Amino acid sequence: MRPKLSYAQLRAFNAVAKEGSFSAAARRLGLSQPAVTAQIKAIEQSYGVLLFERTGDGARMTLLAKNLFQETRELSVIEEVATDILSASSALKTGELNVMCGAPNPAMALISEYRRRYPGVRINASFGNWHQVTTALYEQRCDAIILTGVPEDEALIRIPYMEQRAVALIPSNHFLAQRNKPVSMHELTDQPLIFRTEHSLTQNALQKAMKASELEIEPALRLGEREAVYEAVLQGVGIGFMFELAVTRDDKDVTRVPVVELNELYVEHVACLSRNIRRREVRALMAIVE
Repeated sequence: MRPKLSYAQLRAFNAVAKEGSFSAAARRLGLSQPAVTAQIKAIEQSYGVLLFERTGDGARMTLLAKNLFQETRELSVIEEVATDILSASSALKTGELNVMCGAPNPAMALISEYRRRYPGVRINASFGNWHQVTTALYEQRCDAIILTGVPEDEALIRIPYMEQRAVALIPSNHFLAQRNKPVSMHELTDQPLIFRTEHSLTQNALQKAMKASELEIEPALRLGEREAVYEAVLQGVGIGFMFELAVTRDDKDVTRVPVVELNELYVEHVACLSRNIRRREVRALMAIVE
């Protein structure tokens, strides 16, 4: 008969699954790396399975591990909620909040205010495109997200933060930037354009505008990151696109120009999984927005 799976083993498994490495899991749990490794090895040997493939920079979950994590990852949330309940203080003098964001500018203003109110809470912020950020939230690799276009979902709590439109980034010495009026997609068809990848919400907005205008445009360049697009425009590679409040950079050599067809307002939301609102750190973030 196989020994019963212990809570300590499941706790170690969840930590490695969430952190992506044995060393990071050990730091999270306040244990030594060999102790965490031993817990995982005990599970694998007891059941004759492989949970993690060891890589040069961490540990990658097998399909079996992903299925197990899907069912057990609530344990860490329950543990944190129990700690909150048993804590005598709700002043948030300590704690940790993992936030993933779509763009630096809207996110940093909110994070700055959170830090001002709760300086004892450690904030880990990372950035990605729309697909990366939403995936991280659903897979519980972050506690909350700050993102334009958070999907409507009963599993989520989302609060509107601000509104913005997509604009064209045009070199300031370009004739289209010097006219001081919006441009149309038709005016851009013969210009070298810089597109984002398909998982970018900016690119989705642009594709929607091109479809409505019955235009098919082949870009001169595709880039994955908005900062790379901005830098490419700054270097004179072509004309790019970005949400108007995505970054605070205000180089005199780059002008944000409204595009006639990009007139849809997109809402920046702060969102979390509904079950994670029980955590004090998450509740505090959502309360600031409200």
